[in-house]
Amino acid sequence: MTVPLSRLALLTAAVALATFPGSASAQSYSGPKVNLTFLHGFTGPDRPVMEGLIKKYNESHPNVQVRGQAQPWGTTWQQLPALVASGKAPDVVVINEDQITGFVARGAVSPLAPAELKAAGINKSNFFGPLFATADYKDQAYGVPISSVAYVMFYNKDLMKKAGLDPSKPPKTREEFLKAAQACTVDKSGKKAGQAGFDPKNLDTWGVSLYNNWVGARAAYAAILQNGGQMVDKNQNAAFNSPQAVSAVQFLVDLVKQGVARPNSTEEAELAAFSQGKVCMFPSGQWYLDRFEQQKMNFGVTFLPRVGGTVKDAAWGGSSHLTLPRQASGYDANKRKAALDFMAWMSLPAQNLTWTSTGSLPTQAAVAKNSQFEKAAISGIFDRLNSVYATSGYPWVGQVMGPFDQAWEAAYLGKKTVPQALNDGVKESNKQIEQARKNFQ
Repeated sequence: MTVPLSRLALLTAAVALATFPGSASAQSYSGPKVNLTFLHGFTGPDRPVMEGLIKKYNESHPNVQVRGQAQPWGTTWQQLPALVASGKAPDVVVINEDQITGFVARGAVSPLAPAELKAAGINKSNFFGPLFATADYKDQAYGVPISSVAYVMFYNKDLMKKAGLDPSKPPKTREEFLKAAQACTVDKSGKKAGQAGFDPKNLDTWGVSLYNNWVGARAAYAAILQNGGQMVDKNQNAAFNSPQAVSAVQFLVDLVKQGVARPNSTEEAELAAFSQGKVCMFPSGQWYLDRFEQQKMNFGVTFLPRVGGTVKDAAWGGSSHLTLPRQASGYDANKRKAALDFMAWMSLPAQNLTWTSTGSLPTQAAVAKNSQFEKAAISGIFDRLNSVYATSGYPWVGQVMGPFDQAWEAAYLGKKTVPQALNDGVKESNKQIEQARKNFQ
């Protein structure tokens, strides 16, 4: 039986210190006692885990006391600029990947100088490169990752076996993916995709799930990156209508035409179909892991195959980063040093292993290689965690991804051709970016 990641991590958290010798190093901050405010948005089942970590830090660092404050992410996004402007910003704030560059560009977040990171013992090379770089802007670091999620591909092992495929070797390339999708697609008369008389409108099982919401669009996002495309150009204008992008998205849309994916489908419908054993490959967020484990499905998890092209492995990822807001002049230098010490401690492997109990992925290879994950289904993507790319690096993520999601929906539902959908999306995105730029001048 596959051990659920959440339960696995809870069981192993108790031995985390033994698993990572030296992780709970002696306190590096040696200045006078200071009190820090720590604002974060972990308000759900992850809140007790965060509060437990804060408690552990406070108990082992008598001259630094951290007071955690949990509130909805949206509230923080609304309040943070005003708090910074008034000189009342918290000492440490967790900011998500799709928001951080915007706050950086507005001057609400303080850069982390290399000397500061080194003094605090924060080595960015210990983290997965794209994950750490998510909080970079113009070659300067602004945050340290503590939480990560990714777009993965779940697959039904029983359907693969029935189709004559080896479930221990899930597809990695476009060719392998298409072969698996065709092999698993069978109509109710027993005809397979590609065979004479195959009826794509009367399916018994099918190869892959596609759907029309923002999560479905993340498959298209990954495909574009896999083919060497980008969401924005060097001037940070929308550029997801490049030849590389058109080619990558066209391949996904054509899966419907080939009959291996259902047209006009929703995430809810495809989720139900996968749970019922009707679809072989279900690309989506890792957050469905516990659901499938609780259903005791015979499934695997793998990194999204290179459906877009052969340039590189790529999948969408979300993340949360510890940041230091810009403070008013005269801010206590000791508080900043203590805040960096807290950030360093929170990002150590032992703490990251504990945090995986919330469903987060490891943020660094030392945790991903831990033997306790050997039987965890999610470990099927651990070999390519260094290829997870968040939507960040430009201040107007919403102005890019919103029109992109709409473009994907129009192309997938057949309302527009792929070139037309992406061109219209870029046009709308750049229109919104032009307005957004006024907020950063």
